[in-house]
Amino acid sequence: MAVFGKDVPLGVRVVYGTSQRVRELFRGEFAILKLNHPQAYALANLSYDTKFDFGKQVDLPYSTDWFSVPPHAPHGQVPKLGTLHASMVRAAIAAHQAAAD
Repeated sequence: MAVFGKDVPLGVRVVYGTSQRVRELFRGEFAILKLNHPQAYALANLSYDTKFDFGKQVDLPYSTDWFSVPPHAPHGQVPKLGTLHASMVRAAIAAHQAAAD
């Protein structure tokens, strides 16, 4: 996810994620699996093993229509869901580059 916005309203680029077929990766995808990457899984605040597909991205306005603070507010009064662990950066970059090719 990337935040953007100088001459445009503040927005966020979101990469599609799914908990389906997480061990079957295609070009442009990477996965965070609880068993293989427990620290990354915890930091991302995931509920299930998840794969992300850089081939499917969408820009969304940063508004409460798309992003709101969860009821129990585990990260304070911001709609933060999770963070990409440093150990997953190379996999994410490789997936992003593969999707761009």
